[in-house]
Amino acid sequence: MKIGAGGLQAQAAQETVRVADPSRFRPAVEEALLQGEDLAMQKVRYELNKAVERLRRAAEMYNQPLEFLAKPDGKKPRIRARDRRTGAEREFTLAEAEAWLEDLSGNKGKNLNGYA
Repeated sequence: MKIGAGGLQAQAAQETVRVADPSRFRPAVEEALLQGEDLAMQKVRYELNKAVERLRRAAEMYNQPLEFLAKPDGKKPRIRARDRRTGAEREFTLAEAEAWLEDLSGNKGKNLNGYA
C-alpha cells in the first residue's frame, strides 16, 4: 500500500490521536494539592524554596558541609540546617535565613581583599 497521498500516513495520524486517553494526563497528587492551596501559602512556599536554594549555593561557595531542607508544615514555615560532619541541626525562619544571606553578601569581597 502506498504511504503518500492520504494512505497509511493519514490513518496512522488518526489512530495516534484516538489512542491518547485524557485520564492519563491528570496532574500529579502534589500538583492537585498545590492548586487547591491559597495564593499566600503558595507564595510562602515559593520564597522558602528560593531561600533554601540560595543557602545551598552559599554553603557550596564557602565550602561548608551544610544541608538545608524546607519545612513548610505548620503556621510558621521553617528551614532546617544540618552539618554533615557533626550531625548538628538547627531550624530557623525565613526572615532569619534572609538576614544571614544578607550578611554573607555584605562580606563577599572582604576575604579576597585580605589576600591582596
